[in-house]
Amino acid sequence: MKKLILSSLIACGLAATSVQATLIAFTSRAAWEAAVGGSFTEQNFNSYTSSTSYQSSAVDVGDFSVSMTGSDFGTVWHNIGPDSVGNNVNGTGQINVATGDTGGMTLTWDSQIIAFGAYFKGSSDSRVTNILVNGQELSLPDTSTGAAFFGFVSDTAFSSELFFLKSGAADGFGIDDVVYSAKSSSVPEGGSTLALIGASLLGIAALRRRFAA
Repeated sequence: MKKLILSSLIACGLAATSVQATLIAFTSRAAWEAAVGGSFTEQNFNSYTSSTSYQSSAVDVGDFSVSMTGSDFGTVWHNIGPDSVGNNVNGTGQINVATGDTGGMTLTWDSQIIAFGAYFKGSSDSRVTNILVNGQELSLPDTSTGAAFFGFVSDTAFSSELFFLKSGAADGFGIDDVVYSAKSSSVPEGGSTLALIGASLLGIAALRRRFAA
C-alpha cells in the first residue's frame, strides 16, 4: 500500500509540473475586456510628446518598463514618443519598435499580470514578430494596412514579455493604448497543483478503505 501511495504522489507531481501556460489570443478589444471581466489598466503614452529612447537603458512608464537587447536600429526605432517612421497608431505618443536577428523589445512589469493587449501598426507584414511569455509564443497579426488590436489572456501569471523577430528581415511597428490586467488574488499561487494533489490523496484514501473492507 505504501508503494501505491508513493507511486500515486509521484504521478501527481509529474502531472502538475508538466502543465504549461496557456495563452488565449484576441483580436477584438471588447472580447479581451470581457475575458478579463472588465478589470484592467490602460497606458496611452499621451504624455510622451517628445522621443524618449530605451535604446541604451530601460524607460519606466509607470507599471512597467520598456527595454531592448540585440539588434540595434537607432533611437528612431527604439523609443517612446511620436511616430516618425510611418507606423502611426492613433496620432499620440507610442512605443516605437524594431525587431531584428537577435534580442528584441521587452516589457517588464512591476507586478505579475495575467492579460495584455494593445493596438499595433506596421507589425508582421512580410516579416513576423512573436511575443514570448512563460515559454509560449504568439505571432503578432499583420497590421501593415491599419492599426488593429491584439491581446491575450494567460492562465499563468507573468511579469515580462519579449517581442522578437520570428522570421524575415527586420520588423518595425508601433504599439499604443496598452491594456493589462493584474493577477487575481482569489486564486492562490499553485492552486491547480494543490487541487491535483488533493484529488490524488482522496483517491488513495478511497482505495485504502476498499482494501480494508
